[in-house]
Amino acid sequence: MRDTVASTESRSLSKSYGSHFAVVDHYARAAQRRLSNFSVMNVLRTFPQFIPCSEGSYKARAKLTVDAINQTLPLLSDLAAYVGRPPAPVMEIADFPANDEQRQAASALKERLDAQGSDKSSHHSYHHLYGAILADRQAIRSVIEIGIGTHHSDTVSYMVRGEAGGSLRAFRDFLPFAQIYGADIDRRVLFQEERIQTFFVDQTDPATFEQLAGSVAGECDLIIDDGLHSPHANIQTLIFGLKKVRLGGWVVVEDIGHEALPVWQVVNALLPARYQSYIVHEQHALLFAVKRLE
Repeated sequence: MRDTVASTESRSLSKSYGSHFAVVDHYARAAQRRLSNFSVMNVLRTFPQFIPCSEGSYKARAKLTVDAINQTLPLLSDLAAYVGRPPAPVMEIADFPANDEQRQAASALKERLDAQGSDKSSHHSYHHLYGAILADRQAIRSVIEIGIGTHHSDTVSYMVRGEAGGSLRAFRDFLPFAQIYGADIDRRVLFQEERIQTFFVDQTDPATFEQLAGSVAGECDLIIDDGLHSPHANIQTLIFGLKKVRLGGWVVVEDIGHEALPVWQVVNALLPARYQSYIVHEQHALLFAVKRLE
């Protein structure tokens, strides 16, 4: 009888420990998977433009390198202000429409953006800006938007809300005589419809912008960056846009993180007088809007 009891207790104990070890093994494997997503990075080799040109321990030099990355652009913004370059005006997006015509256009554009499933007027309130820019709807002939939108999660900056191509269709419906062009890095979302053409663009590769410029005839009334949302990609698009926008036309960079404000203060300081730029504040993000004056 004692042997039977002991055997039962042993099996129970073994089962208990087996379950415990299974749980431990589960969490150990999960931790290992998380660790496998990280890599060891040598800061000095990865960011050569920001390393101190001096001797010292890796730890001390790595800290100075990170400090340089975080502080260089804000300091350049301060330098621009010191030498007399005026900062870009900061406007609230709801104040951008300046008259009843622009406000009515913004309201009408919102209806079309909402109908096509674009987040520009649901999650964001960008229709205020675009209503002001596009108020003379009959006169607008061409719009380019970089970033069609993709739901494929293997693409960086994929959409978590909204419909792919929704804003292209909304602009097409809002602007009766305009040709609408879209571009995206995800070839799977490219499409052609009435008055809409789309093309492949990698915002980190200038050659693809040259190909896009050759595919879109003439100058454009509005060029929008709603793509990768990374400063270097944004600036690459801005360079393309400044070359392609017509006199009186606009280039707009969407979805700028509030922490990136110094980047765009520096960009503003670099622009020549033939462009007027604005930093537009919106609840979820900033926009950088540039108008070609001459």
